[in-house]
Amino acid sequence: MFNAIYTGFTIALATALFVFGVFFRSLCGNIKSPVFRTALRMMAFTYCFFGVINLLELWSRFAMPATDDVMLFRITTLIVAVSQAFLFTYTLILLIHDAYVTRQRVVRELVPIVTLSVAFVAVWFIVPAERLNIPVRLFTLFYLYLLIKYTRLFIITYRDCLRKMDNYFSGQEAKNLRWVNFSFFAALSIGVLALTTSMFPAIPIGAVCSAVYFLFYVYFAIRFINYGFVFKKMEAALSDDGDILPEQPGVPQTSAVNALEINLQKWLDRQQFLLSGITIEDVAVQIGTNRRYLSEHINSTKGKTFRQWINELRIAEAKILLRQHPEMTMSEIASMVGFVNKSHFGRIFLALTQSTPQNWRTSIAV
Repeated sequence: MFNAIYTGFTIALATALFVFGVFFRSLCGNIKSPVFRTALRMMAFTYCFFGVINLLELWSRFAMPATDDVMLFRITTLIVAVSQAFLFTYTLILLIHDAYVTRQRVVRELVPIVTLSVAFVAVWFIVPAERLNIPVRLFTLFYLYLLIKYTRLFIITYRDCLRKMDNYFSGQEAKNLRWVNFSFFAALSIGVLALTTSMFPAIPIGAVCSAVYFLFYVYFAIRFINYGFVFKKMEAALSDDGDILPEQPGVPQTSAVNALEINLQKWLDRQQFLLSGITIEDVAVQIGTNRRYLSEHINSTKGKTFRQWINELRIAEAKILLRQHPEMTMSEIASMVGFVNKSHFGRIFLALTQSTPQNWRTSIAV
């Protein structure tokens, strides 16, 4: 019974991997962004490669002697886990910090992985099965090292990504990246699960793991494809474009800062911060500077990110409306001060004032 269930799940998983892999590859010609196109190619290779490995592992279960089968299963599981850790980590980092994923860095990362994987397989052919425990343990330690290394790398990169989002958008666009964070730690959990199955290669465990793998790969594929629809917008925030303006000969630095402050004050007087969806790129264009120079100015002089600054300006204006227009609804006020909906307005208001808009209005009316 478990053999049939395991076989069914493994075939379903391999089929899904091939289907999504081919689909990813077919999308590449329609994608204008070179970054997302590269990510699609990486995922196309990843899914097809894992599909082949799953079919190979299924074949080994029923076509090889029990002793060889168990050891081959442990070896292939560890190699796949190492490959998945590398491929998913670098694909996700490519989506949130493309400048990090250079050809040199990828090659430098792949050399030890490929070298040790090939050596691991070679040892399996040469060394008797009963003496393979030490190589397996060493490769397991290498895999654990990669998990720790990639987890630290992703956390640092993701935090930096959120900082960039806060310094570009005024709204909730950062929520579009939540799936990236979830997917990384889901893939990390899958890797730990794979390590567990390599230590306890029983058919029932294999069947459960195949079902979990199937759910993860389908989830990731769907979210990855959906992300393509908003990637262009996100890419503008995550890129490293927008250099600091070069110093102009004969123009003192203090004069440049004063000019920026004057232009920024004019922008504030026009209350452009009340426009929904405004970005720091929009503000920079309107006041005649570039976004990185403006961002650093806001960070250093205001002591906060662009989004925090805009939210404070909007909440200050909302307080005026709450005080002067008791007849206005929360939805109307939220819309007038630039928030996309009442709930987002309420969350920001509560975070900045420790009170809900309605309670604040009631308190000033007493």
